[in-house]
Amino acid sequence: MLSLCRIVPVSLRAARAHHTGLNSLTEHDLAHFAKILPPSAILSTLGSSSVTSQDLQQYNNDWMGKYHGASTTVLKPKTTEQVSQIVKWCNERRVGIVPQGGNTGLVGGSVPVHNELILSLANMSKVRSFDPVSGILVADAGCILQSLTDYVAPHNHIMPIDLGAKGSCQIGGNVATNAGGLRLLRYGSLHGTVLGLEVVLPDGTILDQLSTLRKDNTGYDLKQLFIGAEGTLGVITGVSILTPPAPQASNNVILALPSFKNVLPLYEIVKRQLSEILSAFEYIDRTAYDLAVKHGQGRALSDEEVEGAQCFVLVETSGGRREHDEEKLADLLELLMSAEEPLITNGAMSQSPAQFSSLWALREGVTEAVSKEGKPYKYDISVPLSSFQDVVDNTRKHLESKGLIGDHAVKHVVGYGHVGDESYSTEIQAALEPYIYEVVGKPCLNLDTAITSLKTILLASHRGSVSAEHGIGAMKTHALHYSKSDVSIAWMKKIKEVFDPRGIMNPGKPIFQDANGLAVKFFVQKDLSQAIQVELCETITSLGGRVEVKVPRQGYILVQPGTQEEERLRLCWTQPDRPERHFVPYTYVEACKIAGMLLKQIFVENGGPIGMHIHSSIANVNARTALSQRIMHSGGDPHASVQSARVILADPHTEVFGHLVKTYQGVPDKFIESYLWVKKCIEKSVVQYTPLVYKNPGGRRPGEERTQFTEDDEEHLCNWIASKIPYKETGGRTGNRLYQQLCEQSNDPEFAWVTRHTWQSWRERYKKNASRLDTLISSIVDRKKPAQGEKGQYGYVRQPEAKPKRTRKKRAKVPDTQTAMEELAEGVGMQIPHMPTMSMQSELPGMQGMRPEMFAHVPGRSNVPVDAGTGRRSPAEEEMDEDEWIVKIGDAAPPAWAKRKAQEEPERQSEHKRAKTSEPDLHAPGITPQTVVTIANIHVIDQGIRDIARESRFTVEEVQEYYDKCGEMGRTRTRFQKMREQLANFVEED
Repeated sequence: MLSLCRIVPVSLRAARAHHTGLNSLTEHDLAHFAKILPPSAILSTLGSSSVTSQDLQQYNNDWMGKYHGASTTVLKPKTTEQVSQIVKWCNERRVGIVPQGGNTGLVGGSVPVHNELILSLANMSKVRSFDPVSGILVADAGCILQSLTDYVAPHNHIMPIDLGAKGSCQIGGNVATNAGGLRLLRYGSLHGTVLGLEVVLPDGTILDQLSTLRKDNTGYDLKQLFIGAEGTLGVITGVSILTPPAPQASNNVILALPSFKNVLPLYEIVKRQLSEILSAFEYIDRTAYDLAVKHGQGRALSDEEVEGAQCFVLVETSGGRREHDEEKLADLLELLMSAEEPLITNGAMSQSPAQFSSLWALREGVTEAVSKEGKPYKYDISVPLSSFQDVVDNTRKHLESKGLIGDHAVKHVVGYGHVGDESYSTEIQAALEPYIYEVVGKPCLNLDTAITSLKTILLASHRGSVSAEHGIGAMKTHALHYSKSDVSIAWMKKIKEVFDPRGIMNPGKPIFQDANGLAVKFFVQKDLSQAIQVELCETITSLGGRVEVKVPRQGYILVQPGTQEEERLRLCWTQPDRPERHFVPYTYVEACKIAGMLLKQIFVENGGPIGMHIHSSIANVNARTALSQRIMHSGGDPHASVQSARVILADPHTEVFGHLVKTYQGVPDKFIESYLWVKKCIEKSVVQYTPLVYKNPGGRRPGEERTQFTEDDEEHLCNWIASKIPYKETGGRTGNRLYQQLCEQSNDPEFAWVTRHTWQSWRERYKKNASRLDTLISSIVDRKKPAQGEKGQYGYVRQPEAKPKRTRKKRAKVPDTQTAMEELAEGVGMQIPHMPTMSMQSELPGMQGMRPEMFAHVPGRSNVPVDAGTGRRSPAEEEMDEDEWIVKIGDAAPPAWAKRKAQEEPERQSEHKRAKTSEPDLHAPGITPQTVVTIANIHVIDQGIRDIARESRFTVEEVQEYYDKCGEMGRTRTRFQKMREQLANFVEED
């Protein structure tokens, strides 16, 4: 007989003592955290922060979108000391804390229940040490599992756990939930591989149990209390874990079995034959296998090879030598196939890494394949090996007895999971709780007192666990007693009281307590059977409520619908001045327990239940019953007639639904809704009727709806546009996406007004009234004008208002020698006196011996014609000589006509750069030989100054200034060369 299944230590959200009165975070708390953490590590919607509730959604919601919190603040510490200071402050202020890792759990254990502080460990991601000899790794709790796997891989080691979420889950969260995974059969659970932990206790004390010793027998092993505690006893900040050597060879084989009864004998033979190299033994039933093949997850065997098989087993080996492992696998297959009564019908062994991966892809793709068939209901349970198939078979029979098997409800009941660690997953397409927990868990001691049909079908107990790997979290708090005895739960509470007397760590609120921590009051109809009354009292008390002897002023009166006593109670105690006194069926208690929350009474109007009629178009009897129960549990009356009902619920996929809409669209206070409408209202906790839309024969134009636009609608619309596109100049106010995004916010209670119109109508409203609404939007923007650099619409940033650029006017060319010389002198920073009176002998040193006859060959426009090849022409004149049709060929330079003209380029010269001088026209009238000499000298001096500045790496202005003082080019060059040498030899003092 194999040992019973491993039972995961559970979340103490359900087992903790009932602490009440936790405080909400305030701006004062935020100011204190700002002294501990940098601004980038604090995300909060409190105060004047720019963080929105949308930014916190990834922390407030689990990855499946099933559990939702309302936390206003997320802190991301980077050190253990910072965590200690934060926890200590929260303990003194009595503020709830929810430690959060990768948030990849399936039961909502890392999501706040209400508005507790979220303590994210994502920034604690350092590897502290690794010993490649012993394989002991010490790392921060925020390290990603995949990152640690990559870190130890070069040292020929692997992590002892392998999960599907390894790319985002964190090692601290793995330890806090005692995660198992595919390697548990080979390397065991984290209770064995974790050598030590560093934990911050609820009072801020740092418990350093970060041992790297494999043998330490000195008193209580305190670290075991925190493995699987789901953050209810403290915050894990560091982990010391043993990493096994990486296998040098891995093989796998898939086996087809004719019956489930062959699984256990096969498991015994495989363990005996493969012994130390066996690393995985995965079970897949035939339905799960067919679904995986159907949805493209791989095909291990052909249709002929799987004929007659009822289930499959995937066996993996990990050893030190491939030849040795393959030989063992071959001997195993030969033994199985040659037996007198073969345990398998067929099998296939991987021959390459690609085939190895494809076999695992088939197993790991079962979950995805099942999800493609419809909404899956996952139950992570563990049972003894001999009971594996019984759970699936009993579940299928149970669903058949309820009429839920078929395309209209449950398509498949499948089973797959790890054999050896005795955990098991069942995908069930219907609400089965608490049936599935009762089948798995302990026997019901009082079957005669069962109050629901689900309990009465309980036939046997498998003494398993309602949570094999994922913990309890928020999903299974009501099912804890199916796996734990009252004594175990009582001692869990005592341990919780010792570590966390103020109840701040990952708190779970009792279902039957109000916002002030006071017990919700119940009154039970007196003529119910004694057994039912006793069970109701026990359940209410265990969930934090209180049963009253007299009818309470506010609370719940539990009745049996359709009885005379119910009518009497309603007549006597229904009072308009007592709107918080609700009449509900006694099954309401069990419904709240399963939902994990107090179901709100939303289908109530003017102190009475809203009358609803379930139309016969909803033909399924079980669906009608479930719908009726859900309505009554939320305060409505599902038994009203068609005439008296305010809401008629029908199947929207039938023609009757459209007929009902046409019939009653003109009747006031009469609504035709889909049966899914009830669920949507309950999820949103508010009743929102679907408005009827009138359609004219020619079709409805945008904006022509029954719901008219009001001033409030326009105000809401203007506020939305002002927040997204504050400045009309940026455009986009008439784009479809802006209004589609608006309607996408309809699930947010703050945007409930959006549902009054379609996005097309909102857009048309703005377009038709743009001038008037733009004025309103401008006034809103003026009041809430974003500061410079603040985020604007769609990522645009409001920039400082640009100053108008002043364009520099060009001087008109004057055919005057003096003007040309002045422009040239201005370009080189020289002062030139009036040219007509300038004497060459007196003004230009070194030119005294030169005579004007030396420049007689220089022509002047006044008397001698200039040859085109002799004088220098402007670029514009040279460009005109090129052929108009010349084109660029290959890598050649582009033709002159393709170049941008100089005058078209904007003048972007910096004030520190010297302006480029234009060449004077030597053919202009009045140009004499003396003028040409002066211009030539100016060019020589200017070029020399530029050369000196470039060689010595000084500015032209500095060289020009010194040259103006000394007037000698050689002296200037020598001075700046020496200055550069001095600077090059200069040694900066420390």
